[in-house]
Amino acid sequence: MNQSPTRLAPPALQLSVIIGMLEHLSDPWGIKDAQSRHLYMNKAACLYTATPAGFSLEGRLDGEFPAAWAECEDDFIEHDRRALAAQGRVAVIETHHWFGLPELTPCISEKIPLFDNDGKFIGVVWNARRLNTLSPLRYIDKQKPSVLTTEAGSTLFTRSELDTLFLLLQRCTTKEIARAYGLSHRTVEDRVYNLYQKAGVHSLRQFEEYCREAGLDNYIPPRLLEKGIQFI
Repeated sequence: MNQSPTRLAPPALQLSVIIGMLEHLSDPWGIKDAQSRHLYMNKAACLYTATPAGFSLEGRLDGEFPAAWAECEDDFIEHDRRALAAQGRVAVIETHHWFGLPELTPCISEKIPLFDNDGKFIGVVWNARRLNTLSPLRYIDKQKPSVLTTEAGSTLFTRSELDTLFLLLQRCTTKEIARAYGLSHRTVEDRVYNLYQKAGVHSLRQFEEYCREAGLDNYIPPRLLEKGIQFI
C-alpha cells in the first residue's frame, strides 16, 4: 500500500494547488503540517469530523478540536509519524463517532507525506472513507453496501483466520497483515493458504467471490468496533 512521497513546488503554492484539488471532492480530505497541526479540511472532512461551522481549525492540534475523537490525539499523531517514516501512504482503521453519529463507525483513513523540492517534510495529506462493506467486488459489480456484522455466519474458519480474512478483503498484503497483528510473515502466509484451501480457491479474486457468496464479505472483527485506532 506504499506510495512514493509527493514532491511539489514551494510550500505556499503547494497548499494552494492541493486545496484546489481537494475542495470539491465528495470524500473527506484534509492537510496537516509537519507539527501535526491542521491546515485545511474540505466540506466532507468537516462533516466526517463533526467540526462545528464556526470553529477555526487552522493551526489546531487534534486534541484541541471540540469533538469526541480528540481523545485519540496521540494515535493520530503516531499515524502522521508513520507516514513520514514509511515515506508513503499508511492506512489505519479509525473507529469512533464519525459524522457525529451516536454509534461507533469504523472508517479507513490514509495519510500521505508531503515534501518540498529540497526533500524537507512539510506535512501530510489525509483522507477517510466509511467501511460500509469489505469487498471491492461490491463496487465493481455495483452492489449496494451491506451492513457490517461481527457474526461470521460460518464455522469453517477459526477466529484468527477470520481476522486475516477481514484484512485480506481490504486488499492488505501479507506483510501488512503480519504487522497489524504482530505476527510473522510466514504465519500470515500459512493462514492465507489455509483460507484458500478451506474455500477451495486459488486466487484472491476467487476468494473474494467465495466470501461474497458465503456472506463473509461484511464480517468485521469485534475488536474493530471498539473505539480507537487500529494500524494496518
